[in-house]
Amino acid sequence: MDRAVRGGRAALGQRRPVPAGPARPELHVRVTRGAVAGALVAGLVLVPGAPARADAVDCTGTTADTPAPSSTTDPSLPFDALGIDAAHSWLAAHGTRGPGEGVRVAVVDSGIAPRAAGSGIPLARDSFGGGEVVDAHGTIVAGIIAGAPRTGRDGRELPVGIAPAAEIVDVRVYDSGEPAEGEDPVEPPNVVAGLSWVAQNAKRLGIGVVNVSLAMPEYPPLERVLRRLEAADVVVVAASGNRPQEETDFLHEEFGPEPDGEGGATTGARLGEDAGGLVWPAAYPSVVAASSTADGTGLGDASGAVLLSSDIDVAVPTFGTISYGLDGGTCGAPGYATSWAAAVVSGVVALLRSHYPDENGRQVVARLLGTASASTELPNVHTGAGVVQPLEALARPLRPRKADGSLELAASDGRAVERATAPPEELDLLAEARDQAVWWGLAGGGALLLALILRPVLARRRS
Repeated sequence: MDRAVRGGRAALGQRRPVPAGPARPELHVRVTRGAVAGALVAGLVLVPGAPARADAVDCTGTTADTPAPSSTTDPSLPFDALGIDAAHSWLAAHGTRGPGEGVRVAVVDSGIAPRAAGSGIPLARDSFGGGEVVDAHGTIVAGIIAGAPRTGRDGRELPVGIAPAAEIVDVRVYDSGEPAEGEDPVEPPNVVAGLSWVAQNAKRLGIGVVNVSLAMPEYPPLERVLRRLEAADVVVVAASGNRPQEETDFLHEEFGPEPDGEGGATTGARLGEDAGGLVWPAAYPSVVAASSTADGTGLGDASGAVLLSSDIDVAVPTFGTISYGLDGGTCGAPGYATSWAAAVVSGVVALLRSHYPDENGRQVVARLLGTASASTELPNVHTGAGVVQPLEALARPLRPRKADGSLELAASDGRAVERATAPPEELDLLAEARDQAVWWGLAGGGALLLALILRPVLARRRS
């Protein structure tokens, strides 16, 4: 359920930009519920055949004033499919930090509900933006990244967040309210203002990861601030884009449903589809673009819900994700959505930045991509380099180079892996002498044979 920024370049040029710089608590972008619904890139799209959840409340239906918080004991399917428990266990056996400890993740979104921050989302004191939080999107994203465990039916802890020891920095750039015709869901200048604040404060606040579960057209000021974040060594993870369903959706004309010739429409991928370069900030080279897949293998078909794109770097399963809602309770994040995929990947990046604190962002991203299920050499428009493998990314002995993040494989004892070669030939010191003896023997034998043949002839001539 990605939030998309509507409007082309001409419309963007007419908007009044929000000044970049320090936090502005008074910033309150009013966005209508109707406009948001029209601008979603594949809002709540369920792939046919997707399994149903048993008791999970829909996170998007929660409200801040619900008397009793929602609660679910359903397992988080992506958490299990990706083996996050095994990754946490490995971290516990190979370090002194909790999962994601010491890392702050900035969530550039609709804000994080106070009740969720009080019950399960570890929130830093510093933040950008202000006002009442009325849209659950940002809270859901933050909960997927770092939500605290919940209590199951048997009293045991059940996981929620990928990196529960990380801390969230709330960067609020939009909200939603009562319907009003013609209002856009997210203003690009507000997104740039939020990201500029992150770039300015990243070092002071220890922000190592930025999650942007938003989709917008190309916008020059956005590219400039992404360069600043790259220079500040902040890893930016963004949603690669959901498939548009309604005529008002972002990129509907290019990638929306096509008539099937029988009065209906097909909602899957178009032949040769590639949304590369069209969805920002995912299209920026240093941004990790995350997509959603139907299962943990990457083989399940989620193309009816998400865009195919050459910008995709990695993918993760998202159906059945558990998070927190506006009421502070645990609930289910619905559908296949690259918003949730970006949050999962941001959580994994937080694990890596915590366990490898001396590595820069390029090195950490190299670990993420270099251990994915497919290949960085032959990426595809479905899953990029493949489905993320959190345990592999943490445990495989890799040596990413600091300058560019290129990988150097390492053996388990820390030494470089050498290529296998054929054994060298043994040196025979007498070989040349033997060769010469053979040739002299052949020459001598030939001369003797010639003498024997010519002897009768020479004898007749003498007589």
